[in-house]
Formats: sequence, structure tokens, C-alpha cells
Amino acid sequence: MGNSTASTLSEIEQTRSRLERDIGELAERLPAPAIWLKRLAGVAVGGGVGGGLFWFVAHRIRNRAKKGKEKKAEKALKNAPAAVVQSPVVQVLPPEWGERLGELFETGQWKGPAIAIGTVWVLLRWMELRRLKRLTKAILAP
Repeated sequence: MGNSTASTLSEIEQTRSRLERDIGELAERLPAPAIWLKRLAGVAVGGGVGGGLFWFVAHRIRNRAKKGKEKKAEKALKNAPAAVVQSPVVQVLPPEWGERLGELFETGQWKGPAIAIGTVWVLLRWMELRRLKRLTKAILAP
């Protein structure tokens, strides 16, 4: 390039116009399907990038909303009286059974009782289905 700014700018403009002319000539030489394929690739890439950005922004908004709700809940719990903070517990099993189940889970011996309970459940369902089958036959019989 030249030493002066003006000559440098003119060389840049000449290079730019030569490149634009070469690109235009190459675009004219491309067959029509290749142009459409190029456009389709551009749409696919643009759609992928746009979709990715959309989901990124949506995920961030969701996380911010969730954090905001958690902060509000924590603040409400801190400001709430002690009676409101305690949640009621419904005791489904007798305390002794609960303790025994806890011991079984801690020691890893829960599989035997689980299989027994599952077997009893399957047998009860099977008996119920047999009874329903007999009932249906009795209702449909003339």
C-alpha cells in the first residue's frame, strides 16, 4: 500500500470493488438449484441459531422467575409466625412400622418386604378381576 492515507483508501476501495465484482460473477455462474440450496442452508442455520437463542433466553427467564419465587417463599417463611411454618404430618403407618421400615431401608433389606407386598397386591387384583368376570357373565346371561 502507499504511504499516504489517500492512496491507502483508494487501494482499499479498488480491492473492495474487485472483490464485489468477482463475487457477483460467481453468483451469476451458480445454477439456480445451488442458489436455492444456499438460501435454504442460510434459513436453516438462521432458524437454528434463532431457536437456540430463544430457548436460552426462555430458560434464563424461567430460572430467574423460579429464584424469585424461592426468595419470596423464604422471606415469607422468615416473617411468618412459628405456628404457620410447621406443616401437618399425616401418619399413615403406626410409628413402630415406620421405624421398622426406616431400619429396612438403612440396612438395604427392603427388597423382601417389597416383593411380598407386591405379590399380595397382584393376587388381590387378580381375585378382583376374576370376580368382575363372573359378575359380568352373570349379568349378561339370559
